[in-house]
Amino acid sequence: MIQDLRPLMAPRSVAVVGATERAGASAGYVMRNLIGMNYAGRILPVHPRESSVFGYKAAPSISALDEAPDCVVIGIGAAHVAGVLQEAGQRGTRAAVVLASGFGEVGETGAALEAELTEVARRHGMVLCGPNCLGLVSLANGAALYSSTLDPAMKRGRMALISASGASAIALGNSGRVGVSALVSMGNAPVTSLGDYLRWFAQDPETDVIGLVIEGIRDPASIASAMEAVHAAGKTAIALRVGRSAEGQRATAAHTGALAGAAEAQAAFLARVGIVDLPDMDSFIEAGVLCSGGKRPKAGAVAVVGVSGGGVAHVTDIASEVGLHLATLAPETVERLRVLLPDFATPQNPLDVTGAAFGDPNVYRGALDALDADPKVAVTIAAQDAPPGLSPAIAAEYSGIAGAVATYAGNTPVIAMSNLSAGVHPDVAAAYGDAVRLHGTRATLTAIARCQAASRTVTWHGASAGDAPLDAEPGPINEAVARAIFAEIGLNGPTGEVAATADEAVAIAERIGSKVAMKIASPDIAHKTEAGGVVLGVEGGEAAGVIFERIMASARAYAPDARLDGALVQEMVTGGVEVLLGLVQHPPFGPGLVVGAGGTLTELMQDAAFDLLPIDAERAEAMIARTRLAKLLAGMRGAPAADRRALVDAMVALSEFGERHAAAIEAVDLNPVAVLPEGKGIRLLDSLILRA
Repeated sequence: MIQDLRPLMAPRSVAVVGATERAGASAGYVMRNLIGMNYAGRILPVHPRESSVFGYKAAPSISALDEAPDCVVIGIGAAHVAGVLQEAGQRGTRAAVVLASGFGEVGETGAALEAELTEVARRHGMVLCGPNCLGLVSLANGAALYSSTLDPAMKRGRMALISASGASAIALGNSGRVGVSALVSMGNAPVTSLGDYLRWFAQDPETDVIGLVIEGIRDPASIASAMEAVHAAGKTAIALRVGRSAEGQRATAAHTGALAGAAEAQAAFLARVGIVDLPDMDSFIEAGVLCSGGKRPKAGAVAVVGVSGGGVAHVTDIASEVGLHLATLAPETVERLRVLLPDFATPQNPLDVTGAAFGDPNVYRGALDALDADPKVAVTIAAQDAPPGLSPAIAAEYSGIAGAVATYAGNTPVIAMSNLSAGVHPDVAAAYGDAVRLHGTRATLTAIARCQAASRTVTWHGASAGDAPLDAEPGPINEAVARAIFAEIGLNGPTGEVAATADEAVAIAERIGSKVAMKIASPDIAHKTEAGGVVLGVEGGEAAGVIFERIMASARAYAPDARLDGALVQEMVTGGVEVLLGLVQHPPFGPGLVVGAGGTLTELMQDAAFDLLPIDAERAEAMIARTRLAKLLAGMRGAPAADRRALVDAMVALSEFGERHAAAIEAVDLNPVAVLPEGKGIRLLDSLILRA
């Protein structure tokens, strides 16, 4: 159900329960902020023993108020919140902010209080910010329902901030870099979710960009649905994920789980719904500035222009590291620049227009116009330092260049960038006028790269719901059974059988007729190498019997209680590129697919790409391209190119398998998969299925 947030975000009247003039009280902060931010609605203090708070008539209860408030801010202890919420709901109030902690975040008692609060809110059709939050601020009408000190001079702009951390929201809102339309500290959010806030700001005329500070994602389907509305409105959502290292990597018995943990699953989800994922607060702020006013850059190559060869070279170095690509200038552009610039200048990208631009800013503007006419340039970055400590005379010279940027009227976006995060001299800043101006080389270039790369559509519409059973108990499936399962979807392994005795091992090896690989067959031993359960290049005949006994003894010593079905004796496959393919469950997103370097290189290289299902051929190709595996598949040092098409087909087939059996699978680990030379396909050399 889509919630109406108007009573919460734009209330005509606000009751403050626990209102007081006492310093340090949460409801006291709310009163001071409403007054200080010039709230446009009616302020209704509620306190059982006060007749007046900050000059406003107080009532002893919600029921005693002269009117039913649009919103009630509850600034009292957790144990009393549900009763006040019930009273407000009976009066017809449809929104509340619950500031207190002591709910679901603290244990069973708190969880029970939160369940009661949630039931009351839903019964009365109320939207709810919190509990365990600092509240919210809507700058359009001064609705400062916030329980910490706010600066009345907070910079107003077109970015809404939704944060799991109230302190982070205020820090970002007071950065001075990006103007905000609203701040929301969500708290535990059992009633009104992140998706609800996204929908509100998608239609909010005061907001262009929605900034999210995320500690976790609990309702991805709601967020995905809301992002459809965000994209339809032509707006951008950006995110800063906190706690990535603290969440750690989800431990499973499969290599797949170690390479694709909760942080990777969150990143994949954000990418699939088109939320720009930023790595740090600096780039998050610059992305907010960049996208305010609807100025998000389109995808494409960039040009870099400045008055210092070393400066633009430095920008180029960082651009390469963060994934920005420099445009190759058209011959007509090069010739136009050659005519414009001094003879000693080199017309290229990155472009050093030289100090001539200080004497004649038209040189700088002419360079911007030339780059604007080049169809290969999607964005021009005007990289120019003008630190705050410049003397007035030098600042005047830089102001001429800033003026050239300000008066540029082309179609290709120009982003003015200070290489220094400290920003620019105030006179120079004024000369830039309304030009987009960002601070810090890495933060700026990261923001541009991430905003360009992020999708503007939603390609994930809910966790896979497949419930086809695998007809087995939870835990690992014997490799021989797993091989048969994967053969049914076209993922074949080498010829082989399970030997229950040494004599059977000899017979199977002789039937294969060449060197064989032998591996322990046990549903209880996931990683056979560690158990001494893998021997490669075994000569046929009697050698297979000897190796059988050795493998069985090693496995018994490694895992005395493990079920041992024997040893898998299979044809040796040589050559090709060893690849890891896998599936892993990541609630609440469902299963995802992993591809990366396989075999003994898995732990060594730690190089893998992860994405949520479903995976089609185009997405599979993109995943391979994100890894060093792409170079191995292309053939290195004289090696033939591997069958990349067959690997892509295998990824798609595994994705479809994962969707069908989503409810039954915890993880799948195909490691290694041998990708043979072009046209020869793939072979599964080892396979593991962990049932849910």
